[in-house]
Amino acid sequence: MADTSLSVVELFMVFKYNKNNNVEFVGGQAMLLNIYNYFRREMNSGTILGYFLQALPIACIVGIAFFAIRFAFLKKRKLQIKWKLEILQVIFACYLTGLISLVVLPANFWLGFYDGIFFGWWSEMGQVFQLGSVNLVPSVIICLTGELSLGSWGKTMLIGNIAMFVPFGFFLPLITELKSRKRIVLAAIIVPICFEVAQLFFGRSFDVDDLICNFIGIIIGAMVAYLILKTKSTDVPKGR
Repeated sequence: MADTSLSVVELFMVFKYNKNNNVEFVGGQAMLLNIYNYFRREMNSGTILGYFLQALPIACIVGIAFFAIRFAFLKKRKLQIKWKLEILQVIFACYLTGLISLVVLPANFWLGFYDGIFFGWWSEMGQVFQLGSVNLVPSVIICLTGELSLGSWGKTMLIGNIAMFVPFGFFLPLITELKSRKRIVLAAIIVPICFEVAQLFFGRSFDVDDLICNFIGIIIGAMVAYLILKTKSTDVPKGR
């Protein structure tokens, strides 16, 4: 049976391909979707900026939805709104959405989703659910045996896997009840494991390197948060 669904583009205009295989739009609303096509090229560049732009729209939507639901809940219960805490929670919701998009979902998942909405290219999304691979040997050990040379790309990946989880550790003591160091360490162990297990069902790999780097990132972020909390507590003037 033929697919009769209409994309956003088909509803508003006719589009064509130029010699560089980029989409050019003609007709009404052409400027708007040509802007999207520009960002689409950036999203499809395979760079850090490209992946960031892919996750940005859905992260903003989740943040707005979270804030609306949270605001309505507090108003209904007639609870005091602590704006600093609420803003931090919204930022964390946006960050967590971006993190899941980057480390769990298949590469270019959101690009395929946006193309499906704008162009009707749902077939280009490819298979979403599939089993991935497992690596239980740290790269450090492989390097020591001489089987692997950790080049600039490998170092960038390791640093990136640490940096991505620093905000996670930073937010935990600030917006949750996980204040004790033991609970933070436990979270730094459990959270990366959950992410890695989830990756297995989306064609990604369960990698022990990621577990180690993510653990380090969460601990670093939590240490920064503890320093801020400690500084704030020492700044509070003692009563006479």
